[in-house]
Amino acid sequence: MAGTYTTRCPPGGDNVDSWIRRGMACTRRRKYTDAIGSFGRALGLDPDSVEALLGRGNALYALERYEDALDAYDRALEVAPDRPGLHLARSNALSALGRTEEASAAYERAMGLRHRRERE
Repeated sequence: MAGTYTTRCPPGGDNVDSWIRRGMACTRRRKYTDAIGSFGRALGLDPDSVEALLGRGNALYALERYEDALDAYDRALEVAPDRPGLHLARSNALSALGRTEEASAAYERAMGLRHRRERE
């Protein structure tokens, strides 16, 4: 029905992008456990999918599973070390864990990368 809001997540598919889209939709609906499962399915198809790793980390962070979120962000950074948003997400997880010096270093790295990109 047009205009009806649903809290259900859309169905997944048979490729990485469809599972990532489903995970993102679940995250928007605050269905974080479903989102984690969807991002996990995407990672089963492509273990190096930065978007799936970031999405998984964000859903874990929303559930206050900060150590698990940090693991996802660290894995994403192994694949894409020059993405400022990943360093920022890592900084947030470290801060939530009370690891302020590491959080500050990750934040500075994110800002340095962002400024470098702006100059390019």
